[in-house]
Amino acid sequence: MIILVSASSRAKECAAAIEQKTHQQTQVATSLAKAIEHLQAHEYDIVVVDESFQQVESGAESLVASHAGNAIPVYVNLALHGTERVALEVNRALQRLTAERLSSMRTAENLLRNELRGQVTAILLNSELALREGQLPTSVAAKVKEVHDLAEQMRVKLDGQATVHVRTTGRASAKSVALSQ
Repeated sequence: MIILVSASSRAKECAAAIEQKTHQQTQVATSLAKAIEHLQAHEYDIVVVDESFQQVESGAESLVASHAGNAIPVYVNLALHGTERVALEVNRALQRLTAERLSSMRTAENLLRNELRGQVTAILLNSELALREGQLPTSVAAKVKEVHDLAEQMRVKLDGQATVHVRTTGRASAKSVALSQ
């Protein structure tokens, strides 16, 4: 969602152009109090601030920025720029935001994947060592094997492979098990 903070008579026209260009709902705040009210009530992706509004409302930029949260500020001048140019600038900012979020998600995914790989490797190693012990009761060995097989499936998913090799207890042979991902 996008908010346009402007007292300009062209604010609604500009908001409509932004909506058409970005396909995002765009709200208009015509005063500093309304802008803060909107920012506290909703989460926005973009906060478009009319530079001429800042001249009318002293301290508007810092107050809006302090309530904007994670929204990206875009500064425009409706007195100078046409609605198409403003919509284009907002669309570019939205594209940058989308790219940044995607990059952050990939980074978080990679960090989690790497952390889990180490833990899955430890589970696999310990379960294999436990299965090599000849003194385990059959029921315990079956449960340890099940844990081992689940950890092996997790490892495959973390590595992005389509199949996993599951070792049978006490045997050197392996069979391939297809996983649905």
